[in-house]
Amino acid sequence: MHKIFYDAECPICVREIELIMQDSRAGFMEAVPIQGSEAVLAQYGITTEAALTYLHVLTDDGVMLQKMAAVRKMYEGYQGFALVKLANLPLLDKLADRLYPWFTRHRYQFPKWLLPRPECEGGVCRIPPKERTRK
Repeated sequence: MHKIFYDAECPICVREIELIMQDSRAGFMEAVPIQGSEAVLAQYGITTEAALTYLHVLTDDGVMLQKMAAVRKMYEGYQGFALVKLANLPLLDKLADRLYPWFTRHRYQFPKWLLPRPECEGGVCRIPPKERTRK
């Protein structure tokens, strides 16, 4: 099972984790807040500062990924639409690698209304009742 270490105080991070964990393959991943997991990260030589700066994913075979490699692993096989999938295309992959540090530095400045929303949030579903049974 992959472990995704995310910043539980970052609105974008929390929203993305909610979306990913809604996906059909969520059983293959465990979302682990960085806050409170410092000892686990330290076992891999990752400081709290580094963990709060970049996304980290511990793969099921024990490899720790960070930055865009971690983002790509997190979205690998994701069934929904995600702009990050474009980061796997030739040329765009290198651009995404270069832009990722800028994005992480500014992630707290994005307004919440720009963020994708999970279908169910806070116990309330946005899916119309007729469509809920189709899934």
